[in-house]
Amino acid sequence: MILVTGGTGFVGAYLLAELAGQDKPVKALKRAKSSTAYAERIFEMRYGAEAKTKFARITWVEGDIMDVYSVEEAMADIDEVYHCATEVSLRDDRPDEIIHTAEKGTANVVNIALEKGVKKFCHVSSVSALGEDDKGKDITEEAFEEFKYSNSPYAIGKHLAEAQVWRAHAEGLNVVVVCPTLIMGPWPGKKGTMSFFHFLRKSHTFYTTGSMGFVDVKDVVTIMLRLMNENKMNERYIVTAENIAFKDFFADVTKSMGLKPPGIRISKTGLNIFRVINNVIGGSKITSTMVNHSSGTFNYNNKKVVKDLDYKFKPIKESIAEMASFFLQKKEITN
Repeated sequence: MILVTGGTGFVGAYLLAELAGQDKPVKALKRAKSSTAYAERIFEMRYGAEAKTKFARITWVEGDIMDVYSVEEAMADIDEVYHCATEVSLRDDRPDEIIHTAEKGTANVVNIALEKGVKKFCHVSSVSALGEDDKGKDITEEAFEEFKYSNSPYAIGKHLAEAQVWRAHAEGLNVVVVCPTLIMGPWPGKKGTMSFFHFLRKSHTFYTTGSMGFVDVKDVVTIMLRLMNENKMNERYIVTAENIAFKDFFADVTKSMGLKPPGIRISKTGLNIFRVINNVIGGSKITSTMVNHSSGTFNYNNKKVVKDLDYKFKPIKESIAEMASFFLQKKEITN
């Protein structure tokens, strides 16, 4: 039996949709207050008229990765775990909570997996766990060992969470770790990369400097499943399709919505000035981490996963087109 944590989230929902097409029984851990509505929408996109039947194959169990007892109960009779539960946030208003939840929650999950004799464990980490070298250097899986603690609570939390996974591996847990870049794909909410469409529809005058890695969510899920099924264990894999300049990315997103591409470049200095003014006048808080991510040059190397799986990634232009179609049809959940 398979257990998925974070099944109501972006990667978890797409993963559950794929697993529902297999014969193996699947459990999904969800917090009591979490809704399955977003996951159900992903099933509708994937299966159409068969969505409800496929969704019914998932056994939902209430629990929280911060609650050892609920994790222990959820992991009864489990052979494989996909640990997708995480909070993606570039904010810094509650750093201790973000870091503690990531590290302690993951420690709880791997500790129970060891106790229960789980055979395989896939951890969804992030390229943020590798550090934040924004100078254009080619970033590989080995960068984890060179991690320099930054002012990003999310990056620190993801690094410490992954460290717990490797500690559990040293104690006997069979693990594989995936480190995705920015994950693209239709989602019935306004968070994640769907936020680019909401933002650029309102304001598409400026573009930022630098570049970032992008990958389609279906590629992330496919790679996770293949790594587990093909026993590519006890390795870390960067999962990214392309490194794209933000100027080009913003242009593709705006064009996909029938809008004029941004034409004015705003530098990191300009962003920092705007951040200070915005935060003083009481706008939605912009953090230094947000500025660094939107103006730095991050180049991620995907050669390891391409070689080990003989993998061909989906072009990001196709991902953008799918997301634009979804966005323009106003399929998001508003309640």
